[in-house]
Amino acid sequence: MILALRENTTDQPYDAVVQTILQESSLARDIKHIYTALSTDAVAHVIINDFIDLSLQIPAITAPNSSSSTGYDAALPLARTQDYYYASLVDIYGDGYEYDSYPTICPYHTLLLLEDPEEVLKNMPLDASPTLVQLAKLIHTIHARNIYVVSPEAKLVDLSALNADFRVHIPNLDLPTLLSQLSIAKPLHMIAPKDLRNQYLEAITYLVRKDLVLQLHMFLVLMSDGHPRNNSFSSSPASSPAGGQNGGGDSPASVAKRPPHEKVPKEIAELFERLIPFMDGKHHVEEIMYREAVTRRQLSLVLKYYRDSIVTVYHYYRMELKTNGLRQR
Repeated sequence: MILALRENTTDQPYDAVVQTILQESSLARDIKHIYTALSTDAVAHVIINDFIDLSLQIPAITAPNSSSSTGYDAALPLARTQDYYYASLVDIYGDGYEYDSYPTICPYHTLLLLEDPEEVLKNMPLDASPTLVQLAKLIHTIHARNIYVVSPEAKLVDLSALNADFRVHIPNLDLPTLLSQLSIAKPLHMIAPKDLRNQYLEAITYLVRKDLVLQLHMFLVLMSDGHPRNNSFSSSPASSPAGGQNGGGDSPASVAKRPPHEKVPKEIAELFERLIPFMDGKHHVEEIMYREAVTRRQLSLVLKYYRDSIVTVYHYYRMELKTNGLRQR
């Protein structure tokens, strides 16, 4: 309709054409309302097709060092995660302000429903909007090659009741036995028999949903003269790896000269030098592969040829994306 109105009013002034379109098209009116509201830091409330109820607002943002000691709006105290800090909108789109309350969802993430899909659908009213009030936890995609361990915060006081509920969802597995298997850090495929692989993946999904297990992530630390690079494992979210210097430590170029490149294929040596800024113990391998478009096989070859120069460390962090924002532990 908008295109047809524009074609039929080419002889009219632009402002008149706009007014005609706004009178005839509800879509045009919604677009104008949303744009006007977001441009003035207001909430845009619209009902699409008399059915989908939306309230839209851009989070309040401030320039660094403008309103608090951390450089960001004090009204947004939510913590950054590894993924959020190093894969923020600023990193992706260039210079600008960060949306400090929200993580960037990367291709290696997925959303986990907090309840079974059947339970979610059963509890929704017949006229419910397709926009759900609460999504899910934001997690890394569950896979058999991942390492899962029992969470140090797992609530296992009433294990018998928990096991009974577990058997309703995963009838072929025993919860205490599974938790015992997960007490030692091993990739899931080394724990799960091939004929029960799908059941184990379903069991991990259940345990992640209940906050009973956590995924361990691999981080890389480059050794320089037999010691970790300066600023490794720093608690402060320091500079982005693109900065070249790492908290006053060695530059990537100087460190790259020290590990031996003899007998290393040229493409692997070049990839190694490209990945050095990420070898500071702060970037897990999924993020590295995503940001540098590196396959798991390519990364494995780097670790193979430079095994005497790179230390692999396993650690966990947990993040949740809910209606109240982001929480990190």
